[in-house]
Amino acid sequence: MRCSECGREIPDDSVFCPECGKQQTIGQKPQKEKMKRCTNCGCKIPEDSAFCPECGKRVEKEVVHVQIKPKEPKVRQEPKKIQRAPRDDARLKKRNKMIALCAGIALGLCVIILVLSAVIKPSINLNKYTTVSIDGYNTVGQATMTFDYEKFEDDYGKKLTNIIRKKRINSYQGSAARQFLSDCVSGALDKETGLSNGDVVTYTWHCNDEIARSNYGYKLKYENIEVKVKKLEEAKKFDPFEGMQVTFEGIAPNGSASMEGNPSEAAAQDFNYELDKSEGLSNGDTVTATAYMYDEDATDYCLQNYGMVPESLTKTYTVSGLDSYVSKISEISDESLKEMQSQAEDVYNADIAQNWSESEKLKSLTYIGDYLLINKDDEDYWGSNNILYLVYKAQVEDTYSKESKTYTETNDIYWYICYYDLLVDSDGITTVDVTSHGTPSSSVEIRVDETDDSWGGKTWYYDGYKTLDELYKAAVTSNLESYKHEDNVDEKLAAVTESKTTETENKQENTKENESESENGMIFPNSSEVEIASEDIKKLSDEDLRYAVNEIYARHGYIFKDDQLRTYYEQYDWYKETIKPEDFSDSVFSDVEKRNVQALQKERDARSN
Repeated sequence: MRCSECGREIPDDSVFCPECGKQQTIGQKPQKEKMKRCTNCGCKIPEDSAFCPECGKRVEKEVVHVQIKPKEPKVRQEPKKIQRAPRDDARLKKRNKMIALCAGIALGLCVIILVLSAVIKPSINLNKYTTVSIDGYNTVGQATMTFDYEKFEDDYGKKLTNIIRKKRINSYQGSAARQFLSDCVSGALDKETGLSNGDVVTYTWHCNDEIARSNYGYKLKYENIEVKVKKLEEAKKFDPFEGMQVTFEGIAPNGSASMEGNPSEAAAQDFNYELDKSEGLSNGDTVTATAYMYDEDATDYCLQNYGMVPESLTKTYTVSGLDSYVSKISEISDESLKEMQSQAEDVYNADIAQNWSESEKLKSLTYIGDYLLINKDDEDYWGSNNILYLVYKAQVEDTYSKESKTYTETNDIYWYICYYDLLVDSDGITTVDVTSHGTPSSSVEIRVDETDDSWGGKTWYYDGYKTLDELYKAAVTSNLESYKHEDNVDEKLAAVTESKTTETENKQENTKENESESENGMIFPNSSEVEIASEDIKKLSDEDLRYAVNEIYARHGYIFKDDQLRTYYEQYDWYKETIKPEDFSDSVFSDVEKRNVQALQKERDARSN
């Protein structure tokens, strides 16, 4: 039978055409065979013929008869091989190769995708949700980092919720997105306040990439954010300390400071003020005042409420105007020293008036210097802060008469008067209570006996000490445990007339002690007539060198400004004060004196250098 569709010859019991696959109807009337002509010889041949039966020429299509397996399960039919043309086979093979190649490529891509999905994690770009903004005013600008939590929640909230649920991660926040950020993401601004135009602010990430990758399966992507500050407006500034005063009181080094007043600017009315140091102050110390608010930042408060900023919340003040206890002899003013010296002479003369007899006579009371004691302990409230000893040498002539004989003796007595707690103010003026003073509690016994060794004689007692060393031990050495000291006593001046003999014997003794002082206290008595040898000048002590120069001036009546020099020369009859310093001229010197002054002064300058 033939197929009802394509007309090919098929087995009679075929249900489907083996060539076109069309289902056959059993008992259907076979269609009339279609014919065609051979392209070579022109004879008619069946349409499905592969070769012309007349000329044997191959026609375009080869007819393959395939036996269809019978419908009945017990009947098996072997299909017939369909003969294809060589060109169809090549075309089929090429198609099969393309299919295989495509299948291989598709399989490879699937493998690559599977591998990459296992190795490469999905990523989250944090910078996408982060903004750094600058607000405020120039010099007090503020930087703020803002993270868009809502957008992040929209993008990753559900995914992170599923991951937490799937991996059974402990959930401690209501939002999976916020929990992820809390576990894995953090950062900080390097500057937040006090910003000026031109500054660069950097937000630096500090993320835990490992937890993000292992726990949540995400790779974090981020870059530090840099923002340059610009276009900040200038804020009006005010001085929060205007209207406030710092007052210093007391005595250094225990002065005190306090702050009071009312701020001029309304923006500072709610400020509080404090000093970093308010006690134990001395002139020259500094204290720092700070303006602040208890519950909020003072600068932010002023900006928000007044649109102003304080120039500075601190201000430094220098302690001044405090009286201080004298700590150096050089701090004592000449006026105060003269006042104390005058009081000393009054005290001594009052004692003479009250206690001396007619047999006692004060020949001289010479101020020879002072000792200053400074308390080592600033907090010693029982002892004096300082004690100034004015040291004097009194020359007393004691006379004793018996029958027709008179015995006279001139004695040196070392005496002091001391003053307590001397103050000096910021202008260098010294203050001292001269009515509060002390004098020696010890006394010197002076006895004059008859020269013939018979019984008799006279004894006198004077407040003071026999020698300067004894006075020094009583005034200074005995107080070394509690006081520092500065000494300013001219021991040479003290020793000039130190003697316990009669006036004639005193001159002889002075000659023996120092040949250079051979004439009434002069170092070089002939310096107005003879040039002084350079080797003699070099042998002099600094003290003698000073007197050697000034004795040439004293010889011509120069009135010295220095009290020590003036007192020293006033005890000699040859010294007559006639020329004031402003009127003096070296034209009164002889040529020899001029050369001697020049040589002596040259040696002094060399030593000072």
